[in-house]
Amino acid sequence: MNAEKKKRNVGSKIAIVVIIAYLLLPLIMTLIYSLFQEWIDVMPTGFTLGAYVELFTDPLFWQAVGRTVIISIVPIVLCTVFVLLAMYVVVVYHPEWDKMIQILCTIPYAIQGVILPICVLSLYSSAPEPFGDRMFMLVATYMVVILPYVYQGIRNNLNGVGAPRLIEAAQMLGASKFYAFFRVVIPNIMGGVTISVMLAMAIVFGDFVIINTLAGGHFMTAQMYLYDVMKKSGQRTCAVIVILFLVTLIISACAFFLQSRGKDRKDR
Repeated sequence: MNAEKKKRNVGSKIAIVVIIAYLLLPLIMTLIYSLFQEWIDVMPTGFTLGAYVELFTDPLFWQAVGRTVIISIVPIVLCTVFVLLAMYVVVVYHPEWDKMIQILCTIPYAIQGVILPICVLSLYSSAPEPFGDRMFMLVATYMVVILPYVYQGIRNNLNGVGAPRLIEAAQMLGASKFYAFFRVVIPNIMGGVTISVMLAMAIVFGDFVIINTLAGGHFMTAQMYLYDVMKKSGQRTCAVIVILFLVTLIISACAFFLQSRGKDRKDR
């Protein structure tokens, strides 16, 4: 039995390594292409860091990355807060509303892409401030786009931990419903909330259609910078892709670090 178990463990590890290598292969090839001047034969030639030097010394690139990070964080934070408040009302006071909320939160699946920003522009372009402001429209549109992913992740985790039972147990110990939900239930689903937030971050961070339609050239983001670089240099394009991947990786690592740190404090 031990020998069979070891073989299964070895087989599963090999499968995981193969999957990871398959997923990382495009990124590795992109990195290699960004480090060489030419790749017309089997092996690339002309090793250089020129593309990265140009990017690191280009203030427009870092301004675009900063804008992308900000425009990704703000709608995600607002959407997560609103969904948590809505789920508090559903779980604590009106469980019968769950089906209706689920239908409403899945509607954005059908209106993504170029349809959503065009509809927003036609409705709010001449509206009074702040509704007519392009940044306001952009944040609100991104909140609609990521709503199904944030909602579904939070809802699944609430059902997984048995939120109503946790709230009842906390009430028996003297806690209020609001305190029980946000101080007992929410800490138990932070892992799922973090994953939903990271998924939403990837969706917003990689968007080009919405930001280009709503903001145009007045609000340069990393995606628009990448689009402009694609017309000029394939090597710099690959370098931009690698740097954006590293930025998203750092953001994800920080989020999971804060989550694990909070869990350690809770255990203590």
